[in-house]
Amino acid sequence: MKKLYAFTLAELLITLGIIGTVAAIVMPSLLNNINDRVNAEKIRSTKYKFTKATDHMKSLGLIGPYSSTDAFVDELQKYFKIAKRCDANHLKACWPYDTVKLEDGKEWDIAKTKTGKQLKMKDDDTHDYSSDNVGIITADGTPMILSYNKICEALDPMKTYSWSTSNGKPESNATAGCVAAVFEINGNGRPNTFRKDIIAFNANGLGSSCALEIDGKCFGAPFTPTPMTYAECEAEKANLGIRECCPTSYCSNNDYWAGAVKQCNGIQNMPTMADLGKIVSLLYEGNPTAGAEDDVDNLTYNGKASQYGLPEPYFSIWSGDEYATLGYSAYYRFFNDSGTYWHIGNRWGDFLGMCIVK
Repeated sequence: MKKLYAFTLAELLITLGIIGTVAAIVMPSLLNNINDRVNAEKIRSTKYKFTKATDHMKSLGLIGPYSSTDAFVDELQKYFKIAKRCDANHLKACWPYDTVKLEDGKEWDIAKTKTGKQLKMKDDDTHDYSSDNVGIITADGTPMILSYNKICEALDPMKTYSWSTSNGKPESNATAGCVAAVFEINGNGRPNTFRKDIIAFNANGLGSSCALEIDGKCFGAPFTPTPMTYAECEAEKANLGIRECCPTSYCSNNDYWAGAVKQCNGIQNMPTMADLGKIVSLLYEGNPTAGAEDDVDNLTYNGKASQYGLPEPYFSIWSGDEYATLGYSAYYRFFNDSGTYWHIGNRWGDFLGMCIVK
């Protein structure tokens, strides 16, 4: 009789276990590579379709300048299929979710992307992205937020502008250089992360350079001032808007308030006491308010000070308000975990400063 050979059950289970282990190791990497390729093609396709339209506009002498992003999109939509259009006050209607995770881990409310300022675009003699942004959804379902440079130079219709390529395929043309944009490639999927599934197109970033925004004023990150000496203050007080410098007998050549004024390049670039009172609504539950010279007790701290670059939960911030009768005092506001209080304090206090960002 012939002798039959076969794998034992144990051998089959061992083999299947090895195959499963290898698959568990290889499959995530393989899937990631596939996703990366799919996403790269989505990015390339969106840029390509958009710049095919701006290339066509260039050939007709229609790149610009335009008075606003809105006016530019009026012309763009003749050459680029747009399924939906949203103004700067209704951007969420053209975006699949409310918030984006930025590179620093903070959440950004997409509805705040009102102008090129929130795309980190500069304004100078050749750049003006100050008009309201426009949100669109393209014919293939891609959400985009556009910002147009109002003083973009008109492009020569007869000139050929170069295309950039990705993996040997055309991606974008210099004719799109008048527009900064972000677009989304992941639909309602998560995570919603900038530079991963929210892509910058000629934009420098996303979010705000403001640490705090108070009634339309943009303040940069809080800082501990470098104190000025009496002599330094006397030499610069006229330019900085300081009425009196703190005498050495009081401040020991450590005038922190004057140092804050100097870093902000003048008291006009510092918060007023009214501004500091409005910070209260950012730091305590229930969005309470405080007037310029109001003390507010029995508040519940919301734990968000660090989001604004502030220490938690005890700190004081200098205002730009100088006390009129004493050259060694200025106004400031103190915050703690249960309340906030205004004070007139000695200028040698090493409190925080904040400056308006231009």
